[in-house]
Amino acid sequence: MYSSKENVNILTALLVAHGIKHAVVCPGSRNAPITHNLHECPDITCYPVTDERSAGFYALGMSQALKQPVVVCVTSGTALLNLAPAVAEAHYQHIPLVVVSADRPQQWIDQLEGQTLPQPDALGRFVKKAVSLPEPHDEEEHWYCNRLVNEALIIGNAPVHINVPITEPLFDFSV
Repeated sequence: MYSSKENVNILTALLVAHGIKHAVVCPGSRNAPITHNLHECPDITCYPVTDERSAGFYALGMSQALKQPVVVCVTSGTALLNLAPAVAEAHYQHIPLVVVSADRPQQWIDQLEGQTLPQPDALGRFVKKAVSLPEPHDEEEHWYCNRLVNEALIIGNAPVHINVPITEPLFDFSV
């Protein structure tokens, strides 16, 4: 069973469609729907790494060795910022690192809640493309989410960032 979050399911399906086979995943509650989907997907092998900075370099090394894109998935807030050193290395070495970050919904950003910093452009010029996925509620939003993921994943030989805002409930795996 997969997550009930449509943006997470679109992301998972398009990672597979673009031939991505490896994902380094970090613990967290906000990214649980993404991590769960990656683990459930028979076409993707997950490698759990507890520390985000280490996970970034682990994914970078895998991408270098395999000569193919590798996902690194983190939870919201400062977890994403811990990937910056590995993303900078990927940028200068032209390595296809796919950073996937879970996020709070937009209305919670900068509201003095834990882990609610603005994430969409957090990695700045070190990523070739940064997108933030909507949670689709109709066919047009579904199409737009699909488009954003595809635009990020067609970038070759450079790191990209796919930010995934996810509303509660996080732990509904009924699809």
